[in-house]
Amino acid sequence: MKFNAFPVVRYLLCLIAGILAYLQTHYFHTVFYYLAIALLITLLLSIFLGNALLRGLSACLLLSLSGWVLTYYKTAINNPGHFTNQGAFTYYQAIITSNTEVKPKTYKVEAEMQQVRTSEKWQKATGKILLYFNKTEAKRPQYGDIFLIKNMPSEVDSPKNPEEFDYRQFLHNKGIYAHHFLWQNEYLQVGHQVPSQVLNIAYQSNLYADSVFKAHLETINEYALTNAMVVGTRNDIDDDLLNAYSASGAIHVLSVSGMHVGILFLVLSVVLKWIKTRISYGNWIFTIIVLILLWAYAVFTGLSSTVLRATVMFSFIQIGTTINRQHNIYNILAVSALVLLFYNPYWLVDVGFQLSYLAIIGIVYLHPYLNQLINPTNPIIRVLWEGTVVCFAAQLFTAPLSIYYFHQFPTYFLIANPFVAFFSFFILPAGLLLLVFSWLPVVSTFFACLLKWSCYLLNETTFIIEKLPLSTLKGFSISVPELLAWYAVIFLIIAFFRHSELKYLRVSVVLLVSLALFNIYEDYQQSRQKQLTFHFIPKQIGISVFDGKSVAFLGDSNVIGNKKLYNFHLKNYYDKQGVSNQNLLNIEAYTNKQGMTFLDFEGKKIVWLQKPFKGALQGKADYVLLSNNAIRNLAPSFAGFQTDLIIIDESNKSYLVEKLKHQADSLRLNLVALRDVGAYSITSQ
Repeated sequence: MKFNAFPVVRYLLCLIAGILAYLQTHYFHTVFYYLAIALLITLLLSIFLGNALLRGLSACLLLSLSGWVLTYYKTAINNPGHFTNQGAFTYYQAIITSNTEVKPKTYKVEAEMQQVRTSEKWQKATGKILLYFNKTEAKRPQYGDIFLIKNMPSEVDSPKNPEEFDYRQFLHNKGIYAHHFLWQNEYLQVGHQVPSQVLNIAYQSNLYADSVFKAHLETINEYALTNAMVVGTRNDIDDDLLNAYSASGAIHVLSVSGMHVGILFLVLSVVLKWIKTRISYGNWIFTIIVLILLWAYAVFTGLSSTVLRATVMFSFIQIGTTINRQHNIYNILAVSALVLLFYNPYWLVDVGFQLSYLAIIGIVYLHPYLNQLINPTNPIIRVLWEGTVVCFAAQLFTAPLSIYYFHQFPTYFLIANPFVAFFSFFILPAGLLLLVFSWLPVVSTFFACLLKWSCYLLNETTFIIEKLPLSTLKGFSISVPELLAWYAVIFLIIAFFRHSELKYLRVSVVLLVSLALFNIYEDYQQSRQKQLTFHFIPKQIGISVFDGKSVAFLGDSNVIGNKKLYNFHLKNYYDKQGVSNQNLLNIEAYTNKQGMTFLDFEGKKIVWLQKPFKGALQGKADYVLLSNNAIRNLAPSFAGFQTDLIIIDESNKSYLVEKLKHQADSLRLNLVALRDVGAYSITSQ
């Protein structure tokens, strides 16, 4: 089928080009308005004259420009009223606009700025922020609570370590540019006004669902899985359960996503199928009922971005099917993507958006062909085969992108995902029916029992798969060109099997050889690397010493035993460096009684002070690392000591870091604070 058969896909690609152009350049000029008017006039003229080429060209350029302009206007800080454009202020008023996320020590909520107090007056302001309330002092904030808050919120820090997840950009893509950790004397509730009755109903339904599941499911893992799958709340999922689902390739099941909406869509299609044949205008009545129930579920889960995207996508698929457009499914998907991106162009860079559409495209494109390879007559084998084909098609199209983002690949996804899909068909309907009939003792007990055992069996299956040898292949790190090359290889190999033309195979072999040669060269470079990195780890200390593809990490027990710190601050960096052997070393074993550690890296001398030091350093060193408030006055300690650079890590108090920076300036000593520059690396010459 020619590309001309998919006009909406072309328009979608044009819109995406415009969105990406703004995201890469952040450039905007009023001349764009005049260009848009000129293109619109050209488009109208081409329609009047019947010039197809001019019509298509002007439409594509107009959509690209629309994507560019739309993204500019959807970027929150481009609004003159945004709080970041108001200058300094001492107080601000904000309203809670999300459900409360319960953290170990805080309540986390999103809030919308309403007004700020500058030195002159109160003035209106806009913009989203994250608020963190101390759990020991505050009651749980509610959707619609209005707070008067003292001081300015803080800008979210950019990544401080190489290859670290860019949490700042992640929040910026959601329109959030600041956060504020609040103590009891910094805020006062001054009112309550629900911004949206629809969301208020959704959040109240979430609380009701939580109470019902807590009453009927005694085991924490079954309760946590149900809460995650049915209403999208992940507060009670522990690390072991999270790691098991991640390792098995089923992590998507732990949040309400496109899969859950798809399951509900399929269940409704089966249960309500009779409407199509037994009622006049049955197809349209069926479609209306399905859409109402899908959107009711979307509201019930709080209209999260993942559910909203999936609901829009399945809504268009159902409408397209009803008007007999099954043969043009790609146009239907493109229309849904166009609607979503016009609503929020920043969803284009959302990982969930990308993976969802790639998975659906993979299923739609490959399923019909793979399903014909085997035609089992046994119904059970047939269902298993079709489930395997669906999982394989989705995983094939999402695998390179998953590796790019998450640096790992679940080996046994073909085993895990059919089980996930099978048990999900029981968990989701049983959970929803339990909520509806929780007031009926016998009925609620039945659904609770079905829910409990389905969750138990799914959890146990996932734990078993996690324990299989090489259940997860880790340590991958690929660049954008490599990502594109892998997708090119996949499509070329598919084209070869579909069309039996050797030219596709030849090009794919050339790309594979090129990728192999590049990786051999990269592996050679990594095997020769010599590098030492002073890491920025909040309130902690840590150094990485690379020798080829081996790394020794020196830190205290708080860092070495904390998997979350490792995964956030170090893992991606080690993957990028090709690390295959790690040694986590407790620095206390290498520290003398004075709290000093002496390191030699490729002839460079390093002195690491970790305890209060009041004496005078003697001799010289290339680098001095100060940790745990070891030195409070530089003058007496460095009077007779020579060093090229003093480094202050994040384990020092903030006020002390500022004090030492001023002292270094007056003493003409070279000093850097890792909180200012991020991680600092030394490489062998």
